Amino acid sequence: MNGGYIAAVTMFFTILLILAQRIEARRKRLARYFIPFMMLLLMLHPNEALRPQNLVAYALALFISFVFWVLIGRYNPVGSSDAIKVYGLDD
Repeated sequence: MNGGYIAAVTMFFTILLILAQRIEARRKRLARYFIPFMMLLLMLHPNEALRPQNLVAYALALFISFVFWVLIGRYNPVGSSDAIKVYGLDD
């Protein structure tokens, strides 16, 4: 197994999954379609030796994303863009 490849794919999907957790609820639809699409593209890679490595990387990314959610995401919910207040020259 190629450890560098697994680390790269794990890092890529971990970033995608954590971003999907922190996206505002109205915009999660795009992430829900994009992440499985990227996983499918890597699973259809012509090199069959990379398929088990991709599965290991996906499992690691899901685990890391879950740990992030347990430690940080649960206690810090995502805010709404309607709640953002911009202070400028008029305020």
